[in-house]
Amino acid sequence: MKNSKELVSGVLEAIKNEYPQDARIQRIMLPRLSMVSQDVTAEKKNSKTGKKEIQIITEAGTFLTEVQTDKIDPDTEKKIWEKTEIGNEIDVIILYQRKQLRYYDKSTEKFTSSPVYDTNDEVLPLFCDGKEIDRGIPADLKVKYPGVTAKGRPKSNLEETKVLYVSYKGNPYQLNLRGTSMYAFQDYARNVVPPTAVTTLNSENKDNGGITWNQMTFKVKRQLTEDEADKSLAYIRDVKSVIMAKKAQYITPAPIHLVEESEKEYTDRMKLLESF
Repeated sequence: MKNSKELVSGVLEAIKNEYPQDARIQRIMLPRLSMVSQDVTAEKKNSKTGKKEIQIITEAGTFLTEVQTDKIDPDTEKKIWEKTEIGNEIDVIILYQRKQLRYYDKSTEKFTSSPVYDTNDEVLPLFCDGKEIDRGIPADLKVKYPGVTAKGRPKSNLEETKVLYVSYKGNPYQLNLRGTSMYAFQDYARNVVPPTAVTTLNSENKDNGGITWNQMTFKVKRQLTEDEADKSLAYIRDVKSVIMAKKAQYITPAPIHLVEESEKEYTDRMKLLESF
């Protein structure tokens, strides 16, 4: 009879086989997990001196959960996402990874995005203002949005972002990564199959030409227990089953509901992140 250690090892091996290096699945909508990359500040008047002061509302490196409520924003007529601060260091199980193309145009205050996808040979629709404006494989779409970095190097303004599905305190969340945090995750995933371990998320301060921000960090805390491994494997298989059933939605022109965030939500998010 196999002992507990052998059972966990067997489940972890199954998880490795299920976790996509570049799998073909479609979209799942989940509550969000995010990290504030720069201090969120507000200008307030000092009641004693009468002078205006800058106060930090949320410190850089703070993790948040964002859960959709039934309350309606009167400006957008969409449901409000309730944000809750959960600390500067959290433990998660990274269950799945995917990609998405995104671009925020500051001049028009509009965003362009693709559905979440998995491989670079997929033909994707591209949306702006809730309407499909283009279609092609990621590389061809990115070429149509040329830009330059702060150092004058060529880049695409239609950037590839990483979409992670993670378990935090036993509940699934979606964690979107871009920029240096995304590259830090990619480095981490080269040496670790993420869903086989509990990962500690933290952050470290970065500086580039006087612009400072907090970059997310990833560190293995421990291997999964037998119970955690069983639940993770079941969840991964459910994800694949559900999204494979939805995959055909963007083979033909896709409906507006595939755009995951409202313009205002994405605009607010990009304004916070656009400086690095």
